[in-house]
Amino acid sequence: MSAAPKFGSGDIVWTGRPSISVYVELYGLLAAIVAAILVGLEVWAGDAVKSLSGFFFASVQLGSLKIPDILEILTILVIVIIYLVKVVGLVIYKARNSYELRTDGLNINKGIANLSNTFISAMAFSDARLIRTLGMRIVGRSTIIVEANDGRKFEMKMLKDAGTVQSLIRNNLSHPTVRLEK
Repeated sequence: MSAAPKFGSGDIVWTGRPSISVYVELYGLLAAIVAAILVGLEVWAGDAVKSLSGFFFASVQLGSLKIPDILEILTILVIVIIYLVKVVGLVIYKARNSYELRTDGLNINKGIANLSNTFISAMAFSDARLIRTLGMRIVGRSTIIVEANDGRKFEMKMLKDAGTVQSLIRNNLSHPTVRLEK
């Protein structure tokens, strides 16, 4: 007794997830620059406007610990919180999306608790468009939009070396594999 062939049972050609490391570094660099500029402006404003320095730029005493200029500390804290929210969003995005190219089709998995698996067979494949905006080229990432014959479109975002991935998708899916029964 033989089992019927399953979709997505071909050999794995490529697997991937969104590559977020460069975005984490970029957001960290931007957060540090914004924090430095804002703290610099606050220090300059504290020196320039002495009448406000008693309220906004006063030191805070917590037991034996003396915290100078609470406004700068709060500014840095807010920027760090915003940065962490962005990083958590990127980590969740990476965890939610995975891609698997097989010799007989492409699996696009989305979700963590509620998983949505889409299989695009070679027969349903229409095109794989590569999108690289200026920002994406600067950070070395791309988006591939895979189109099916029935009009569906699937985005694979933040891919590293997407030109090679696009070529793998086209090479594997534009020439469907034919199985012959004995």
